[in-house]
Amino acid sequence: MTGARWERLRAWFVDLWRKLRASRWTKAGVTTFTLGFMVFLLIYNQQELQQFGDWRVYLSRCLVGFFLYPISLCVQAVIWGLMMARLGGGRWGWKDIEIYTYTHLMKHLPGGVWYLAGRAMSYQEHGIEVSVTLAASGLEWLLLLVAAVMLYGVLTLSRLSWVLGIIVFGLCLGATVWLVRWLRSSRRQTIRVPKFARQWVAGLAKVQLPGLADFALWLSGYLLAYGIGGLILYLLLRDADAFEAIALLDVMRIWALTGGIGFLISLIIPSGLIARELTLTALLTPFMSAMSALLVAILLRFLFIVSDLVWGGLLWLAARLLARRRQVLF
Repeated sequence: MTGARWERLRAWFVDLWRKLRASRWTKAGVTTFTLGFMVFLLIYNQQELQQFGDWRVYLSRCLVGFFLYPISLCVQAVIWGLMMARLGGGRWGWKDIEIYTYTHLMKHLPGGVWYLAGRAMSYQEHGIEVSVTLAASGLEWLLLLVAAVMLYGVLTLSRLSWVLGIIVFGLCLGATVWLVRWLRSSRRQTIRVPKFARQWVAGLAKVQLPGLADFALWLSGYLLAYGIGGLILYLLLRDADAFEAIALLDVMRIWALTGGIGFLISLIIPSGLIARELTLTALLTPFMSAMSALLVAILLRFLFIVSDLVWGGLLWLAARLLARRRQVLF
């Protein structure tokens, strides 16, 4: 898709979302459609699981993962609030958590425009410019990608020496800060970036520049979120046919690589719904049969959808109630 077509499509969705947000009924309709689509995914995944006769033996591990998932969700929601406050020059609060969880559910819809438009319009209602929200969303994507590369590199080189792992962490952190500052500098008009990224670069130039401590905190939080995801995957693999062949650190590396590839593919494929599962299956195949790897990937997707519905819904409700009680939000 060319840059001009991408801009027209994005502008069309943003304008459509603005019109939808003007009506409470249509807002409720969008929410209902999102939840309905996620229920459809659950039914579809459940039908996929029926082809595996031994999938029920994983349920106890899924239950443990279900209770671990909200830690990752809360960490990422808090980082988003801190990021919006830092870039927008305001204060973060429960309203940020509410918007994050509400639009996080939209990530399960085909295409990434829905949750981006939802974020932008939700914050615009509270006086936050669209450019700030888009800049924060782009920075979030970049930091999640860097965190995946960082975790994979640290765990890989730490086999030789933990000093090398620490060096990788420092290099990735420094490279991230340098890249953001370079894009934000006055030279941004002359650098060549993909057309779909130019608006994010332009928005980045209008926000306050995060400091080194901010980047270190955000990346550390995302590393923790990746670690929890890897731990959930490891728990599922404990009942697999090749559990003895995979150590916890290897599972963490596989999960980090899966996340990194998934974020890169998301630039090409509008929805990463299937790409992550295919990547994870391919990475697990050297350690187990292809059918077992596919079963684990489908179960993990099933677990994440259920967790987003339950824990995401509860966090959204709690944040909404607390946001109404505390009027000072931004």
